[in-house]
Amino acid sequence: MRLRSLTQLVDAARALARPERIVVIGSSALLPAHPELGEPGQPLDASYDSDLLVSPMDEELAAVLGEAVGQQSLFAKRHGYYADILRPTIAETLPAGWESRLHPVPGYDNVFALDMYDLALVKLLVGRPKDLDLLRSLLKLGLLESQRLRQHYQQTPLGDHEATTAGRNLTLVLREPGTA
Repeated sequence: MRLRSLTQLVDAARALARPERIVVIGSSALLPAHPELGEPGQPLDASYDSDLLVSPMDEELAAVLGEAVGQQSLFAKRHGYYADILRPTIAETLPAGWESRLHPVPGYDNVFALDMYDLALVKLLVGRPKDLDLLRSLLKLGLLESQRLRQHYQQTPLGDHEATTAGRNLTLVLREPGTA
């Protein structure tokens, strides 16, 4: 995913939904601050979707946006990338206080990106190999700081299961040479 692809998806969602706010939640949330991550050979080069939380949202609007820019849309077939339109319940899976740490996406007054450390914590909780690989890459590139990541993990309220999962994955990520 490249920054221009993300902005094209955001523009389409804004035109169709006329939302109060859009939050970029997934890995593409890194692109506004670090567009180089989408360039060939970089961590987001092989990413073809952007997770968008459009507010307000209802099922009818989600269906309209899904048909317009979702994975099975003509837009996706033509451009090779698409938007995953998230439901408001996704906010329950985000770290406490995430809204206070959103970053504005340049060029938009109502579009924001999830903070990199909140995204990293979500990736630690999900723990898929591709998520942990992304975190290793961000650490090696110096975009994530291991100490700050540890601190964010320790300071974020998590249930026992979530804390165990995220802690185990954090240990795995930081065990890689050049990431601690």
